[in-house]
Amino acid sequence: QFSMESSPSVAKSAGIWELDKVTVDSQILSNTTDLIQLKASDQDEIDKSNKPFQAMVHKDLLCFFSKYYRAALQGEFLEAGNKSVVLELKTADCQYFVGWVCTGRLPDVPRADLFPLYVFADKTDMLALRRAIMTRVAGCGDDIPPEFCEAAVALNSLPSTSPLYQWLLHTYTRHSLSGYLEAKDALPYAFLLDWINEGRDWTRTNSSKYCRKCQHPCNYHEHESVEEWKSSKSIQRFR
Repeated sequence: QFSMESSPSVAKSAGIWELDKVTVDSQILSNTTDLIQLKASDQDEIDKSNKPFQAMVHKDLLCFFSKYYRAALQGEFLEAGNKSVVLELKTADCQYFVGWVCTGRLPDVPRADLFPLYVFADKTDMLALRRAIMTRVAGCGDDIPPEFCEAAVALNSLPSTSPLYQWLLHTYTRHSLSGYLEAKDALPYAFLLDWINEGRDWTRTNSSKYCRKCQHPCNYHEHESVEEWKSSKSIQRFR
């Protein structure tokens, strides 16, 4: 029996986990053959000429990463007896997710393409996946902020305390402060207010317009302690 008291910290630094450590140290895959079929939420919308998305993953591996699925698939909820789960993701995002669950790595895609997957990770309480995505988002070294329509995908679903919400706030404030008026019809009103307040505080306390805060993934990794944050910053790995 393996312990699932907490999801893996995925290298503690960058949100990257190694398959060998999960399979050997936790003995998840070696001790269970119980599989779950994953389906995309948009499979009914797919053209009939294309096969709907579906993938089989080890149930215990899915539960290992997510407290939400741990409760749903191993608890007393209705889903606990089911052999399939419909992910609240479109087909492409499901492919990203299954790839990460099975290999520990995210695809090489534009960072905004991972925003829907981050929202999913937030809803299903997957700390490891959130860290992996924030490593990619904040660690890519690109100063150009996402398009407003891309950011809206995340901002319309995430609380203001979410690391991705905070990263978008910091990025727009530091690198696109003048774009506020252009965003008024695209972004949530609450975020626009945060943008104004953050921008006011930023210009008041900083003489330089350049900021590296939004380029440090560890600032958005939800570390449990200052000690963990400090130790992980010294061994950052970007993928």
